[in-house]
Amino acid sequence: MSATGRTPSQTSLARVAEFGVVPKRSLGQNFLIDDNILGVILERLEARPDDVVIEVGAGLGVLTGALARVVAHVHAFEIDRSLEAPLRASLAEIEPHRLSLHFADILDAPLEQLDPVPTLCASNLPYSIAGPFLAEAVWRLPEIRRYCVMMQKEVADRLASPPGSKAYGGLSVWVQLHARVVEVRPLSRSIFYPRPNVDSSLLTLDRVTRDDLVARRPRLVRQVIDAAFSQRRKRLANAVCGALPLDKQAVAASLAEMGLDESVRAEQLPPEGFVPLAAALGALLPD
Repeated sequence: MSATGRTPSQTSLARVAEFGVVPKRSLGQNFLIDDNILGVILERLEARPDDVVIEVGAGLGVLTGALARVVAHVHAFEIDRSLEAPLRASLAEIEPHRLSLHFADILDAPLEQLDPVPTLCASNLPYSIAGPFLAEAVWRLPEIRRYCVMMQKEVADRLASPPGSKAYGGLSVWVQLHARVVEVRPLSRSIFYPRPNVDSSLLTLDRVTRDDLVARRPRLVRQVIDAAFSQRRKRLANAVCGALPLDKQAVAASLAEMGLDESVRAEQLPPEGFVPLAAALGALLPD
């Protein structure tokens, strides 16, 4: 019961009151308390009855339950074991075969071993892991065709930013090589408890199927992207030579063959431009 003696209408607030849950700032816990946003997420997710969803940051189970009622299975990850009781209470009516609860850090989880294999991702992502999780998921979970995830607006803008913009960086390139930005929708701070001090967005991504170096040698492509943006104020050739064991003259020659001016910087190169760059630099790297 709440302080007024009435049960909160939103499921999350009801669980907070029932179990005396105190959100942990250290884990970036901002629970979803507006049930109306669930319809928005489900509409954009376009889930089918046979889909398998991975959810990161299950919290108090509001989104988890909504997902489990419309898909075949949900893999729900939650790092905070103290939320197990309220989470299970929220999901008590869900048939066991439709749900797997994983009390683990998603960044340490063996994503490739999830069974059944996820085909969608819907989450209220903790702010601190939104970027790192998506960076891993887009290449380690190739069967996911759509993401519909809530995150800090700053991170969403970075993921969706175009070449030449201030927010454009390695994360932008890496994610955009794997997915197309469908929508970035602003969210009100009032839909979370506790109310965050930053703005949030709902980001929708569609997977881009590739059959090139990104799929065949993802670690090389990621290595080159990270090197290129390691010193973004420097020219591209200087940045990659400072981060990788490469000969500057050989790199300059490779850039010239690609039709790139020696003064080009990483932030000027579109995501697809990093694929031939990685191929060229990969040939120069020692075995």
